[in-house]
Amino acid sequence: MLDLKIKKKLFLTYFVLIIIPLLIFSLIAYNQIAQTIQKNTMFSVKQSFDQVVFSFSSKVNGAMNMSDLIILDSEATRAFNNMILPDKEIPNQIYDFTYLNRFFSYLQRNADNFRIRLFIPDNLIYSGENQNFFSLNEAYNKPWYEALNNKSVNILWQQTKSVTIATSGLTIEEKVLSALRLVKKPEDYTKDIGVLSIDILQSDIQKMLKKAAELTETGIVYIENSDGIIQSSASLGITANWKVPQAYYNTVQEAQWQKTKINNEVAFVGYKNIEKTDLRLVSVIPLKEILASSNQQRNYLIVLLVVMGAAAYLLAYFISASSTKRIYNLVDKMRQVQKGDLSVTIPKKSRDEIGELALNFNFMIKKISELNEEQYKSGQEVKEAELKLVQAEFKTLQAQINPHFLYNTLDLINWMAIKYDCPDIESLIFSLSRFYKLSLRKGADIVTIQDEVMHIQTYLQIQNYRFENCVQLELDVSSIQQYKIPKITLHPLVENSIMHGIYKKSGSTGTIRISGKLEMDHIVLYIEDDGVGMTEQQIKQILEPSQPDEETDDLHGFGINNVNERLKQYFGSPYGLTYTSTVGIGTTVEIRIPHKGM
Repeated sequence: MLDLKIKKKLFLTYFVLIIIPLLIFSLIAYNQIAQTIQKNTMFSVKQSFDQVVFSFSSKVNGAMNMSDLIILDSEATRAFNNMILPDKEIPNQIYDFTYLNRFFSYLQRNADNFRIRLFIPDNLIYSGENQNFFSLNEAYNKPWYEALNNKSVNILWQQTKSVTIATSGLTIEEKVLSALRLVKKPEDYTKDIGVLSIDILQSDIQKMLKKAAELTETGIVYIENSDGIIQSSASLGITANWKVPQAYYNTVQEAQWQKTKINNEVAFVGYKNIEKTDLRLVSVIPLKEILASSNQQRNYLIVLLVVMGAAAYLLAYFISASSTKRIYNLVDKMRQVQKGDLSVTIPKKSRDEIGELALNFNFMIKKISELNEEQYKSGQEVKEAELKLVQAEFKTLQAQINPHFLYNTLDLINWMAIKYDCPDIESLIFSLSRFYKLSLRKGADIVTIQDEVMHIQTYLQIQNYRFENCVQLELDVSSIQQYKIPKITLHPLVENSIMHGIYKKSGSTGTIRISGKLEMDHIVLYIEDDGVGMTEQQIKQILEPSQPDEETDDLHGFGINNVNERLKQYFGSPYGLTYTSTVGIGTTVEIRIPHKGM
């Protein structure tokens, strides 16, 4: 590295100073974008899923409530009772049919369900009405009838088909999700009269599921029960590939969206059990789809990084070339002098450091030329003496040029910092200078509390430059700021609060409050922080004499004990530090000293 030319060093410096911050910025930006996209996507998915859960639950509850309403209706109960031994008189059957048909029509008109179907004995004259009333023999042939008899449930939810015949004679078939229940004899629950079915159109459910799944391209929402998948927003083949294992439901509670593996693919899963049923709504969002948007943003950042990197390369090359062009010209002239050409001169085009070097170079060449002329005039006998004098003069000039060149080069760096306007560097250097000025205080051991607080303020300014304003300072010492205290008393305590209190808690941000008061003949200062706090054992350790850890360079406790011992040496054993702390809440340290003589 030392053998590299200045142009290459400047080029590498500029290029690295541009590219490294750009890379760091890109990585941070990508992580932030990825987290934001995932958070927003999952928020939208959860909102949509909650909406479909609400809508579907409303339909299911409406169907069950309608079923209970029919079973508990007194007139319907009377009609059901007549179905066991039907009245041979047609008018009575017509009366029952008229009431039930009107009742069903009213319920269908004022509800969100598709159809009410009642399967009744064939010997009733209206069992073949095929709108709301159907033959019970049809139910015997359905696969769900056996499940309805075998399962000990009040209402069984099954996929069925509602087949009706219009007045025109056209057969209408609709796929429905049915709430099926056995209609029992009111006076004897051991006897079955028929089957009641409250139907919800599967097309309506499908619309709800697809609307919930449309926020993502590959996400699916499906309904399942103990027998398997009933309906899904995607095809059954795709849904089967993303079916959530039963073990997931045993370990994760409802509404707690978690990542899980399904067929070696990671996905976010959320589910909701429908109350009083064995139905469950499940939403599956493949993780790779959520990451797809993040990857697209990553590609944009990579393209931007390449473009800006190329621009940085050209900029670094141009700046380094322009900065060293005149230096190379000066070096070239010096090489001509080395070859014996003392007629070379460098035009002075600027007043900067390089211009000063050119002026000194011209002066040196002029002096050398004059010395050469004097040497020829002096004669042969003093030739050697004159030559030695010229050589001594040359070495003297060279010795002057070297420190002058270094000084001018340092000034050039400062000039370039000012030229490129870096106020943050200027402010940080000022704070650092002020920090050490306050630390030294011309050798004084006792300072005012006001100066000590100013020292803390400067320290926190520097820390906040480093850690992006993560520590806030609150002061309440106006009533005692004129009193004096041993210097460097507050700094180790505040530093301990930051490094081992605030920076160790989640978020690494917090507040330090410094307050004080006069209490009879004493000055009492408090330093409070809202960091992670300490246990009684930790408090005991930091107040006991110890040495810093040489491997970790950890001064935690060493500086605190040093302050405590200094206060006791100044004022006596009753004075010093007292710590109180609560884990997870914060720490308070009390400094007690006498105010007389201070």
